[in-house]
Amino acid sequence: MKYRTFGRNNGLRVSEIGLGTGLLGTHPGVDGISRPGEGTAHARALFEAYAEAGGNFIDTAEGYQGGESERLVDQLLGKDREDFVIATKYAVGATRTEGHARLGNSRKAMMTAVDNSLRRLGTDYIDLYWLHAHDAVTPIEEILRGLDDLVRAGKVLYGGLGNFPAWRIARGQALAAQHGWAPVSAVTHEYGVAERGAEREVIPMAEALGIGFGAWSPLGSGFLTGTGTEEPRLPHWTRTGRPTTADLAVREAVIEVAARHGATPAQVGLAWVLDRARRSPTGIVPITSAPTADAFRENLRALELSLDAEDFTRLNGAGDFVLGEPHDHNRVGEEYVTAADLIRPAIPAA
Repeated sequence: MKYRTFGRNNGLRVSEIGLGTGLLGTHPGVDGISRPGEGTAHARALFEAYAEAGGNFIDTAEGYQGGESERLVDQLLGKDREDFVIATKYAVGATRTEGHARLGNSRKAMMTAVDNSLRRLGTDYIDLYWLHAHDAVTPIEEILRGLDDLVRAGKVLYGGLGNFPAWRIARGQALAAQHGWAPVSAVTHEYGVAERGAEREVIPMAEALGIGFGAWSPLGSGFLTGTGTEEPRLPHWTRTGRPTTADLAVREAVIEVAARHGATPAQVGLAWVLDRARRSPTGIVPITSAPTADAFRENLRALELSLDAEDFTRLNGAGDFVLGEPHDHNRVGEEYVTAADLIRPAIPAA
């Protein structure tokens, strides 16, 4: 496993694959929709497989398994805590039984949640603290100022936003620069060959502004791991938990490319994201997991898999994904506004 800085506006070094811990713990579920996860033995085996491969980036959240995921991360890291980057999130609560004042993006919810997460994680600081989802009502100024206060207090080292629209992130970054607040260091969105929506606005924004990008559920909650007989791991969160005909076509292409390379579909799905990451001017990190430690070790062999131009043509053309407007218009009209011999910058213009 190699390492990268998580974007260009910070020096945080993370491994090129992150470990997602959404199903670490045995909480019975929330509102009947969250699947119970796995217990301590499974968590330990999964963590050891990840650490043996050189992984150092662990992503959790207050809402994962009713807070049990954070407690397990504390147990797993123990005395090695300083060698790992811990990312956790707030906004949705730990149990979904919290009152309105403790939910959403508000400063009050933030300050309450961060102390609870610090206690469950058994640490006095969080490396990366990001919002789990935007509530569409809390001003971005309040969010960024709150994260800045946590950074200044030493409770958080870096702040980030999860599942926010690109325009809100970009505006927040501009306000942070204007007021001298801690910047938006990272964003996280679902991203993989089966869910490429982030390519429209979020990834170009992150690349232009130097923000790290955490790609959660790069395998579509298990959608890209096999033939479709497997139970989705997080069907209510990922769009491919309700696959369309186009989604099924993408999975068929993944299976076909895997057979060509003697690889697994999961390895191909991860290799596709890793290739995108290696060509990006900012830090793109797939955040993933697996039902068993052996399966996780197998998936991590994607680091050794090289896809060729034929593979990318097959994978990228399998579904019905299009960038849409204004991208399509600008691509068609490029000849009128850009000289053919113009050398383009490696980093997109913001």
